[in-house]
Amino acid sequence: MKRIITLFVFGVFFVSLTHTTFAQFSSAPGVGGVSLELSPRYPEPGEQVRITINDYTLNTNGATNAWFIDGIELTNAANERSILITAGELGSTTEVVEVTTLASGVELQSKVVIEPVRVDMLVEADTITPAFYKGRSVPAEGSLVRVTALPFESTTKSPSSYAYTWKVRNKVISGGSRFGKNSISFTSDFGKNIPVSVEVYDDRGNIVTSESTVVPLADPELYFYEVNPLRGVAEHIIGSNYTFIGDEIKVRAEPYFIDRALLAQNPYIEWKLNNRTIQNPSTDPQEITLRKEGDRGSFQIEFHIRNLQQLLQGVKDSITISF
Repeated sequence: MKRIITLFVFGVFFVSLTHTTFAQFSSAPGVGGVSLELSPRYPEPGEQVRITINDYTLNTNGATNAWFIDGIELTNAANERSILITAGELGSTTEVVEVTTLASGVELQSKVVIEPVRVDMLVEADTITPAFYKGRSVPAEGSLVRVTALPFESTTKSPSSYAYTWKVRNKVISGGSRFGKNSISFTSDFGKNIPVSVEVYDDRGNIVTSESTVVPLADPELYFYEVNPLRGVAEHIIGSNYTFIGDEIKVRAEPYFIDRALLAQNPYIEWKLNNRTIQNPSTDPQEITLRKEGDRGSFQIEFHIRNLQQLLQGVKDSITISF
């Protein structure tokens, strides 16, 4: 069973850890070119895996097949071209041997050893959310994304003791395998999803496992909150056609899921009041104070923030507030 626990961090951990487990395996083809193929190639601990004979270069008319699991023959699998077994737990090994006896009496033996390995893939996003927000920060178009692979075997090893080949949208990153590089960072582009994959190798150059995940990209969002002079920013958003009591109301615009660096890059910020661009006298560019004009009426306010250097980074929205 796969678990997905996503962690979105950059100073603060947030939750795509794509948590999956796989099996490392080594195989020994028999004399004459017989070999065994696994499906899936890297089975998870406790997952069913099909093992199939590959002997298509031989004339096997009249041949017989025998299967052995850790030295014990599977008598009910005699002469089967493939078998279905369950991978062991993390730290275990399972040896599968297949013996093909040709019509001439020659025996050809092939072997595969399955060693379960677990890999956690952590996805992190450096995107904006308010301090009171209890959810997770998620990647969005134009934001910085970091993906980290954490392999676990039966023995405790540091992630830096492996080599990694990363692909983003099927394009190899950094030119190929790099020792100790168990994480990558990239800026997301257009689209709703970014496929990311990694291959993990041990210090002998043998592949340990591989994994892939899809990083979902959220659309940036914008919400408005009332600011109380005593209690600060309310944690409940101002809905459509909100009515306030009193002579004035202070409103704060909070963008979600745009790159955190945007606020430090002198972004373009615009407020509109009743469809007209206004100069906001507030010292905080994300807050505006509205004062009543008459006994009854309404304000339509719009907030727009965007990065003039990065097309993908920006968001705007509007609400109507009545009095």
